[in-house]
Amino acid sequence: MAGVAWVLTLAALAAPALALAGQQPDSRTVLGPSNVLLQDGSNALEQGRVEEGVRLTLEGLKYPSSLRDTAAGRANLCAGYALLQRWDEALAQCNLSLSLDPANWRAYNNRAAVFSARGLYDQAISDVQAGLKLAPGSPMLRHALQIIQHNRSVSLRHRRRGVNA
Repeated sequence: MAGVAWVLTLAALAAPALALAGQQPDSRTVLGPSNVLLQDGSNALEQGRVEEGVRLTLEGLKYPSSLRDTAAGRANLCAGYALLQRWDEALAQCNLSLSLDPANWRAYNNRAAVFSARGLYDQAISDVQAGLKLAPGSPMLRHALQIIQHNRSVSLRHRRRGVNA
């Protein structure tokens, strides 16, 4: 669910300092109808029905799926939990997703959003760069990098003002 990653980018990265405009969701993380609950969870997350999306995804993960679908489901849970600002659960799901499929650049994008929301900008940038190694042409990752760098700059300026005030 790249759309979920997009939603996460919008909610967790942009909220502190910069709004996104004109981005379109991209549904490609869970491919095919092999696990209908995972697909339904993905669709619910993309449509903004976050709690329903998390519930459906958790239910879908109870059934056998391909490793790739399981990893994508975990990445979607990361996005859903982040949208609910349940950062620890989000981070755990992103880490699990990446342990199952280290080539899932969307999981790196989602984890970067979690790190960014927590003010861990260097870790967020590192994750986006890891994602860009896997998907160098991704506009989503390039945009996420710009947002994170902007938010880091804003955060540094605020800290300097606090120290100098």
